[in-house]
Formats: sequence, C-alpha cells, structure tokens
Amino acid sequence: MAFVPLLATLEGRLSRPRPLRSLFGAGYAFGFAFFLIGTHWIALLSDVAITVPWLKYPAWIAAAAYLALFPAGACVLAGWLARRSGRTLAATFPCAFVAIEALRASGELGFPWFQPGYSQHAYVPILQIASLGSVTLVTAWLLALNVLLWRAVAPAAGGSRSRAALGFVLLLALPWLWGNRALEAPAEPRHPPVELALIQANVAGEIKWSGRHEPEILRAFLTLSQDAARRTPRPDLILWPETATGSYLMRQLDQRLAVVAFAARTGIPVFSGFADYRLDSLGKTRYFNAAGLFSRDGAAGPIYAKRHLVPFGERMPFQSLAPWLGRLELGQAEWTAGRQAILFPSPGGPFSCLICFEAIFPDLAREDVRHGARWLVNITNDEWFGNSAALYQHAAMAVFRAVENHVPLARCANTGLTMLVDAYGRVVGRARVFTPVSLAGALPPAGRPTPYTRIGDWPAWLAFLAVAGLAVRGGVRRGTADSMGPTR
Repeated sequence: MAFVPLLATLEGRLSRPRPLRSLFGAGYAFGFAFFLIGTHWIALLSDVAITVPWLKYPAWIAAAAYLALFPAGACVLAGWLARRSGRTLAATFPCAFVAIEALRASGELGFPWFQPGYSQHAYVPILQIASLGSVTLVTAWLLALNVLLWRAVAPAAGGSRSRAALGFVLLLALPWLWGNRALEAPAEPRHPPVELALIQANVAGEIKWSGRHEPEILRAFLTLSQDAARRTPRPDLILWPETATGSYLMRQLDQRLAVVAFAARTGIPVFSGFADYRLDSLGKTRYFNAAGLFSRDGAAGPIYAKRHLVPFGERMPFQSLAPWLGRLELGQAEWTAGRQAILFPSPGGPFSCLICFEAIFPDLAREDVRHGARWLVNITNDEWFGNSAALYQHAAMAVFRAVENHVPLARCANTGLTMLVDAYGRVVGRARVFTPVSLAGALPPAGRPTPYTRIGDWPAWLAFLAVAGLAVRGGVRRGTADSMGPTR
C-alpha cells in the first residue's frame, strides 16, 4: 500500500496550478528513498568484486539516483496525462507507471529489479496471475489496489468512497479465489520421477578467484557430488552453480577429465557453469560466462553463453557506441554476450539455463519455453553481496519465471539461495545459505501452457496503448475547445 501517500501528494499538487516539476520532485523523493534502501547491498560488495573498493559507496548512491528517475518520470507522465485528457489521476497513474516500468527493464541498462509485483512472491495464490501476464500484471493489479484504497480513504472522494472500498475488496479477493483454484489443477504426469542434486559448495570469493586453489575447489564439488551419488534415490542429474570452480572448466584438460570421469563412474551427468573462451572470425579471443553438460560418455555438447550481462559488473555498457568505455577498469569481467538459448537433454525433458542476472528478465525464460524447454535451471553466484537482502530478492524474482510459464525451476547457487520450485511457484526444497551442502529432490512436473507463454507481456503493451490513447484524447479535447473559440 506504499503508493497511497504518493498518490495523495500528487493529487494535492495537481489540484493547484503548480508546474509538473513539482510532481517530478515528489516522485523522485519517493523513488530515491526506496532504491537507496533496497539496493543497500551494493555497498556490501566484496573487495574481490571491484578493482577500486571505495567506488562501491558512490556506486550505491548513483544507482539509487538513476533508478529514482523512473518513478519520477511516471509521476510526471501521469500528471501530464491527467491535465491533458481531463481524466483523474486514478485513471492515469497505473498505466503511466506500468509503461515506465517496462522502459526501466529494457536496453543495456535494463534493471527490472524491484518491480512492485515482485513484492507478492510469498503469496502463492496471488502469484498465479503472473501466468496470465507475467510479473507486469501483478504490478498492474497492485497499482490498481493502491488507487482504490486511496480513493476509499480520500476525504474529498465523497460518495465514491464506498464504491472504491467495495472495488478494493473485490480486486483483492478475486485473485486469491482464482489462484487457489489454479493451484488445485492436476499437474502434467511424469513417470518415473526425475531426481536432481544441486551442489552448493559455499566457496568464498577470495579463494575462488585467486587462481591458486582450483584443485581444492574442484575437489570440494566432486566430494559433495559423490555424497549425493550415494543417496537413495540416486540423482539423474547433478547441478553445479555459475562459474562453479572459478576456472575454464571445459577448457582445462585435467579438470574436464576429472568431471567426465566422475560422470562415467557414477553414471550421472553434471551440468555446471564455467568461464569459457573462443576465437572469433577475426582471431580475437572472446570470453563468456557459460554453462554446459558433462555427459557420461565424455562427448562434448553445446555450450550456453549468458545472453544478458550485468552492466558495469560483467561488461561496460554502450561500448558499441563508444569503444573507449571498454578500457575503463572497474573490475568488470568484460564477457561477450551470447546470442541464443541452448536446450540440454535430461530424463525430465529438455531444459534451458538462465545464468544469474538473467533470471530477472521474463522474456528470456519465455523464449526458452517457447523453444521447447520443459524446465528451467538458474545457476548463480550471489556471494559477492554476502548474506544480505540481495540473495533473497534475487531468488524471489526467479520464482516468477516458473509461474509465468508453468515449468519447474531448479536454482543452484554457490552460497545460496539454492532451491527447487514447482510450476506454481511453491518452493519444494531449499538449502541453508552459506553452508556446503547438496540439495536433493525430485523435479516437479510441468503444468499446462500459460497465456503469458503464448502471448507475451501484453499488460505492458496495453499500458503503452493507454498512454498513447490518453495523449491523443487530450489533443482532440484541446482541439475541440480551440475550435469553439472563447465563450462570452
């Protein structure tokens, strides 16, 4: 309900002949306070993650200052549309905010972290509406609830207060009722069950990236994997996290042979993240944040390269426009982005991989499912931020990718959160963070195809159309008033 005070503030400023910049100020203060608190974990970055450690503090402030521009822009757009079209702020605010949120998620600086809909991740019945229109629809629902509550308590609302209160109750209840019914739907049968083992080795960054402990790190993963292989039921597939050993695992012959030997000896393939490289057509070495499957017969399979890289962390943005940006050294990895999804075989059907940051982008998971993925793997290394809110925020967003497409999700992290999620967003297995452990569990079955998988992010496009329609209506309204001339 955090938007109610903001809406009341905006309404008060709109009711007086004040310039739109006053709306910008209110929205910016709202956004800056929110993002400054929400992204506090940037200031907790380990010194291993950044070349100049003190830069993390101005980076934290700069991130909040940049992200606050989006709610500020949404407030200005909502106010401008209200004045131009003659509609109320209650009508213009939700569509303006959703449209601006879609812009925040796009481009090289795209960062949909903290989209309001993610706040509902723990309410599983509510979560089900993401299958209709992704997290964007949950955000739109949440904004509509805030508007109705605001109108229900607004002193100047008059007789409409009771109607707004009734609308609030209905809008709150309907998704709960529909979501509970959706949770009762029978799952797609799968026999026999597919067993997974997710290895969380808990390797500290100063060890992982030192370049001096690669044999010990590999031994830790193999030991945990061997323990998992002895369990009953035996796993059909073992998962390791993003850049698991901190080495070029697929390229370093001794390490690759050790993993292949384990897979051959136990009969269990291993899927892992690793750093990779290859030469391009010009003979230049390209480096990738990658993942691949170590099969039981040692055959080399396809390698997936991360498609959406973290700006300033994995690659300096806008290098295509200004190549000199690549020469700035802030500790970024300077990976090359991959170009396509890869499907990997498994007893549970083909699966695709989302590496770390990619799990917060609904369109990537949707693209993979549309290409045939029957379940999703999310591998990550969130150790950079310690045991902070970042671990839990990141994992909460990943849950939505399962619900949006009705496919199960296996999330394997270096330090946590490692978890198994069913096709309806229920966490069915979870490992304790910052603990060396193997999480074993059966892969949950997939559900029926969803409207979101088939159609895409229609709530965002609807918001853009609504903004355009209100702007056009305002132009027509103004043109009609001008043609009538001054009244006497």
